[in-house]
Amino acid sequence: MNEKESTPQTRIGSRERLKKLMEEESRTVKGVFRFHECPGGVTTIPMKKYPGQQRVDYVFKDGEDYTVPLWVARWLNGYDACAQALNGKINSCGYPIHENTVDRVSGKPHTQVGSYRRRMAFESTEFMSV
Repeated sequence: MNEKESTPQTRIGSRERLKKLMEEESRTVKGVFRFHECPGGVTTIPMKKYPGQQRVDYVFKDGEDYTVPLWVARWLNGYDACAQALNGKINSCGYPIHENTVDRVSGKPHTQVGSYRRRMAFESTEFMSV
């Protein structure tokens, strides 16, 4: 039997983990939206993450304060708690900057991702000290 096959116990465990994540990520956080790609601009982002949720169209303006669910703030910062294989780093709201390199062994050139450039971010104001 394959280790990754679905069994009733793994399905129940998965549902419980998902329910726990949904509860944790549904709490609201306060912060400032940053639109790095278009300073001063406005963007509309339709979002839905978990089963049973309704899609919500979030309208964000650069530099404005917002109260959003934690999962929205995490998505804007390129993090997803469900992406365990990637250590949570999903690079949403960013795009790759490629670089050309030369393979040391074969001497052949190739292209690889050098870094990611942020398009937008959410800066929490809940933990800032005055």
